[in-house]
Amino acid sequence: MLLTLLPVCFPAAEAFATDAKPVYLERRAEVVLPVGYNRTSEYPVFVVLPPTGLEAARVAQYLGLDPQRQEDFILILPAGRPSRDHYLPDFRSFVEWYEERVLTELESVLENYSADPERVYLGGYSLGGDLSWALSVRNPGLFAGAVIAGSRTSYPVEPATLETLRKHGFRASFLIGDREAPARYDGINRSRNAFADTGIEHRYREYRGAHVIPPPQVFQDEIAYVTRVTSLPDPTTPAVPSRTVRAALFSHTSRDRFALRFALPLELSSKGFSLPSEAEIGVRAEWPWERLYLRTAARYTSSSRTTGDSENTLDQYVLVAGGGSRHMLGAGFGWDWYRGFREGDSFHRYDLIAMHGMRNPWIIPAGRADPLRVDMLTLLRYRIPRGIGAGPAVAQLLNLQVEYLLRVADRVVVDAGAGSYTVQNRPVEALSELSEALDHRLEWSVGAGLRAPSPLLWRVGYRGIGERTLPEGERSYRGLWNLTLEFSY
Repeated sequence: MLLTLLPVCFPAAEAFATDAKPVYLERRAEVVLPVGYNRTSEYPVFVVLPPTGLEAARVAQYLGLDPQRQEDFILILPAGRPSRDHYLPDFRSFVEWYEERVLTELESVLENYSADPERVYLGGYSLGGDLSWALSVRNPGLFAGAVIAGSRTSYPVEPATLETLRKHGFRASFLIGDREAPARYDGINRSRNAFADTGIEHRYREYRGAHVIPPPQVFQDEIAYVTRVTSLPDPTTPAVPSRTVRAALFSHTSRDRFALRFALPLELSSKGFSLPSEAEIGVRAEWPWERLYLRTAARYTSSSRTTGDSENTLDQYVLVAGGGSRHMLGAGFGWDWYRGFREGDSFHRYDLIAMHGMRNPWIIPAGRADPLRVDMLTLLRYRIPRGIGAGPAVAQLLNLQVEYLLRVADRVVVDAGAGSYTVQNRPVEALSELSEALDHRLEWSVGAGLRAPSPLLWRVGYRGIGERTLPEGERSYRGLWNLTLEFSY
């Protein structure tokens, strides 16, 4: 049922007794980023305040702020459906509780997103209008403006507060139905007259009806007046119909949360094109939050040894990191699910991993798809030596690898790596014999990938491998070019 037809919501009123704080005020608000969000730009913030009985997320689109289409604001949509019992008979306590929730959410948005602290706005209808008025006059230096609709604006305000609003350039729009109840109609007119007497920039507008939500176009016009943002999507134009699942898989902008990667079965070396001597297929998953980051990856690989045999492995690692909105430090552990040669098993390998991650490095354009994405990732991997006998080689003890990944905006990925480590080159019957069946590798790699279309990352990479059989084998070198394809979501 269209909200424009609802006779909604009961007004707030001042009162005298205190009830329990509503549970929903303990829940986090929904933060909706504008379509095409780019961290190199600063966006105004709009706090949508709900009427009685409706959630802010539900009413936003009917106020001209369609969360799925608008490209201009970071929206804060508080949780919960306020009822009359929540704010009556003690409206002042309810305002204080609600203010605490909104200010907490605003602080988080300003810290973690590219938000302009000088352009923070409020807006709502009925109870949402009452809260917009009350929070504005309680915080006269914080908010840049408000759209106040269907409200009696009953929260008291001192002349000094009005003067502070004027000095800070506060801009307001008052909206009221032309057949509204006298308490609301007279109340909102007293407030707009006080603004006029003080010289606060404002606009007053009546629309047809009693206590009904204004049409989306009317409310959107007032948002444009208050915020000077005029590019909001036309509320009379329906959203584009949902794409089919198949189309969505290949037309979405990747957030790099989940990925499937495999190397195409061909490589280029000094001998020309050939079947790959180093092959892999893998999956990756990432879960970034504001201050926590989890990452796991599993892959199946086949890698040639100096003996002419190939070792096949299925391995995985898990990382956990924490930190601030930009830098994250963490650690992880890697292990094998399977490892073996054609004619026998090999011994499992275990890795210790240290990690540094960074969001939005200043040297590159910011991505738009996921503000929490880790854009720069460095892993330092230590392979725990196994089967160490008498007089182990230094190379067997210093099994180190470093891996570097840089995501440039939403289309380009660059990676590099280097390492010095040992690998088993043939089956042995006992772990004590492993030190006599090792190759030492010096390795480096570099790669660059381009998303075309966004979910598909085409990566061209070069890998240089210098290897010798321990302890006295001669070192040989091979350089390999290959093409890797990754699908990510």
